[in-house]
Amino acid sequence: MNPDGLAYEQYQSEAGPEWIMRIGAAEAPPILFVPPLFEEMNRTRALIAATMRVLTGRGFGCWLPDLRGTGESEAALEDTTWSDWRHDVTAAAAHVRERSGQIPLLAALRGGALIDDMAAAIGRWRLAPVDGASLVRDMVRAGIAGVEWAGYDASADVRGRLADARPFDQEPLRTVRLVTDAGAADAKITGPALWRRSEPGNSAELAEAIAEDIAAWHATCAGS
Repeated sequence: MNPDGLAYEQYQSEAGPEWIMRIGAAEAPPILFVPPLFEEMNRTRALIAATMRVLTGRGFGCWLPDLRGTGESEAALEDTTWSDWRHDVTAAAAHVRERSGQIPLLAALRGGALIDDMAAAIGRWRLAPVDGASLVRDMVRAGIAGVEWAGYDASADVRGRLADARPFDQEPLRTVRLVTDAGAADAKITGPALWRRSEPGNSAELAEAIAEDIAAWHATCAGS
């Protein structure tokens, strides 16, 4: 592990090993982040890493998996199914539990809330969860000059399942949105909607707000 607490491990998905990034001690109370999907994943990765570092400073161990066909995965996105992603989250949670000796809290951002329902968790925390149909519309609008889905060569299974996907309410659950988001939420926090920007970005203010709310929710779930 690097001096700043950064380490890379592999978890065993159904299709083979995939990478998972850890920040903090493996044995610390674990939080497993489920990233957004497609381009929103790239736009928010720096924010997730910043949030993980804030939480590490509060004594947590934070984990972020690469889903099949994304990040450093050797699998092709065109060969990846929707079930692969759901099972990846489950397998990553199992890896975290084995390494830490504790069941993790799941923290899903945006489309990550569509694939977090199968994993064992002490609770779920979601930031700006979104229906799959909304993500499909965004991907279609992002296509230019005849390039479909902003250049993502997603399988027909992923495209079809995403269109019908909705976040599954599974208690204990806490939903957080930005103050600029009119959707229903348990709390609203201040910060930029980085997933809407054209380039990846970060926000120390938003990372602090997210970390504070996750830490409080973890205490609630762990004490129930």
